[in-house]
Amino acid sequence: MIVRTAELGELNNYTFVVIFCRHQDKWLYCRAKDRDVFETAGGNIDIGESPAKAAERELYEETGAIKYDIEAAFDYSVESSSGYTTGQVFLAHIHEISEHPPKEYEMAEVKLFDALPDEMRFPEITPILYKKLQGWINLHSARDEV
Repeated sequence: MIVRTAELGELNNYTFVVIFCRHQDKWLYCRAKDRDVFETAGGNIDIGESPAKAAERELYEETGAIKYDIEAAFDYSVESSSGYTTGQVFLAHIHEISEHPPKEYEMAEVKLFDALPDEMRFPEITPILYKKLQGWINLHSARDEV
C-alpha cells in the first residue's frame, strides 16, 4: 500500500474525507459499534456532494458535533491492490457535541486522547495523515503568529 499526501486541491475525483477532531484540547476519535478499534471521523463523499459538505455531514453523523470550525488541510491518495483512491483531510475544532446523537449514529463511543490511540482502524494510512496534519498545524500556527 502506498499513501501519499499532496497540497490542498492538487488531486481530484475525491472519494473520501478524513476528519481529525480536536475537542477540549484533546484529539477526539470514534469507535464504531461493530469494531474494537478507534478511527477518525470520515467516510465516502456522496454523489453531487463536495468534500467540505461530506466532511460536515460525517462529522455530525460520527461525533454528534453541532458547533465547530472545520478546515480542509490537504489532499491524500492511497494506492493498493484494490485500486487507487483520493480524498481530503480536514481539521475540526469541536465546540459542542449533541447530547442526543442521530438515530443512524454508527458509533458506539467517542473518546478523547492526547495523540493517536495505539490501535486504530486503517493503521497503514492514519499515522501518515496524522503526521502530515501535525506539520500543517505547525505551519499554520507560525503563520498566525506573524
